[in-house]
Amino acid sequence: MERKTYVIGHRNPDTDSIVSAIAYAELKRQQGLQNCFPARAGKLTPQTEYILERFRIPTPVYIPDLVPKVGYFLSQPPVTVTESTSLWDALDKMDREDVNILPVVDEAGRYKALLNHNAFARNIMRKINPHRKAIIPTSINLLVQTLKAQPLVTFGGDDVVKSRILVAGSSTESFIQHLDAEIPANALVLTGDREDIQRYSIERGARAVIVTNGMPLAKGLRELAEQRKVSVIISPYDTSSTAFLILYSTPVRTMTDETAKPVNAGSYVRTIREALAATPSRCLPVVDDNDVVIGVFSESDLIKEPNIDIIMVDHNELGQAVEGMEHYRILEILDHHRLGNFSTRYPITFINRVVGATSTIVAGMYVEQKAVLTPGVAALLLAGILTDTLMLRSATTTDTDRETAEHLAGLVDLDIETFGRDIFNSARHLTDVPAHDILGMDAKPYGACGKKFVVSQVEVNSTEELVGRKGELLAALARKREAEGLYFVALMITDITALSSVLLIDGVPEFIRRIAFPRVDDRIFMCRDILSRKKQLIPLLIEQMEAVLGQSDRASVR
Repeated sequence: MERKTYVIGHRNPDTDSIVSAIAYAELKRQQGLQNCFPARAGKLTPQTEYILERFRIPTPVYIPDLVPKVGYFLSQPPVTVTESTSLWDALDKMDREDVNILPVVDEAGRYKALLNHNAFARNIMRKINPHRKAIIPTSINLLVQTLKAQPLVTFGGDDVVKSRILVAGSSTESFIQHLDAEIPANALVLTGDREDIQRYSIERGARAVIVTNGMPLAKGLRELAEQRKVSVIISPYDTSSTAFLILYSTPVRTMTDETAKPVNAGSYVRTIREALAATPSRCLPVVDDNDVVIGVFSESDLIKEPNIDIIMVDHNELGQAVEGMEHYRILEILDHHRLGNFSTRYPITFINRVVGATSTIVAGMYVEQKAVLTPGVAALLLAGILTDTLMLRSATTTDTDRETAEHLAGLVDLDIETFGRDIFNSARHLTDVPAHDILGMDAKPYGACGKKFVVSQVEVNSTEELVGRKGELLAALARKREAEGLYFVALMITDITALSSVLLIDGVPEFIRRIAFPRVDDRIFMCRDILSRKKQLIPLLIEQMEAVLGQSDRASVR
């Protein structure tokens, strides 16, 4: 697999996270990083779906986790052979390509069996056992190919037939007795320039007469061979070499290990270690979901870097990143939140600016680098700014956000107010969204005073409908808190029309009693003039946690 770079935002992505990934991946491709793709670490919100559908932008690839998978370590195209390849050619390919195993596939590339040195040794011993008559399944075409022979007359070239090798090394009378004791139609007769042997073999209807040492077929026998449908080929090798090579003309599938099972590219590396260690070659064939061989995973791959690089946008903490991020090389980080406790093994590009949206940063980079800002990308970035700053009304909004939004709106001929209303009107679909899914939208984990908590935020035109579902929402909050062992879980429902929020929260009773916002109902509070989760709500909640827990140690919170 070719090396890929994924541009990806945080878990439970909001619109800014998604559109930043799309736009920045496009910018990197314009700069020459062709295998750069946007990705997402969670389900799209209805708001984001509306924006992508409106501008006909493909949805980024979904990556549920980055826990190392087998497919992430495949770097070279697979070396394979088809079932009909001769054993000789297959072994020659293993030697030329310097591989320990050779997956055998059908014409569509689907896995069938595995050739390795153990399987070959085990099966070849059965063919050359001097105490048993060797029966070689082969075809005329494979004989010609393996022997590099000159075909004079051939019949049923691709038919694989189990055949016996008869070497005319004795007197004519003894050879006739041997041939008559066999089924002639299954006999491969090896002879030199002995006309009597050649003629008798053709008259008896041998499957093939193989003339060795490059000797000619006797005059007049070609027509007889055509009449009796006997194949005749001329081998350039001596009789002993020809007999040896015939053993290797058998289709490779007859010498493979059909019990060897491949692993799927999506298998976690940790789950295949035992199977890998049990193989003699310490290698396993890898297939995709259609059973097509796409590579070979070896024990040495365990110490390699995966063939995926990462660019993080709209977050800089592993706690909010897709699971398994720490296993990959992070090339860049673009963010507008406070710094978390994050470290990398290599120097990276880290851009962190005090603005209201990552989309503002990406849009600025297009301008700085004189890149082509297409109407679709410009509209996405405008949407990202408007959603993350609540139509430029949030406390996080800066003059840079406003100027950038005006610039983008001018490029795509969109009115900021009208476009913003269109976007937030799409939030009405939340009425039919299950409570569990609502809590998963733009849910961010935090830590303070040694405790963990999660706060989700959704934007609506009116809080009435969701507050009307308070029973199921509060029950969902309680289940989430218990399942994840959290100090509290909250849902911030922000009314972009009234410029206020309603807070639904489930947590430790003592903490809930200390919340200073006006109480609307049990575990429901009115947060007037509060629109920003990170800049307004979270600092206030942490202060109350510190009061309850008696700690002044502030957390690593975005």
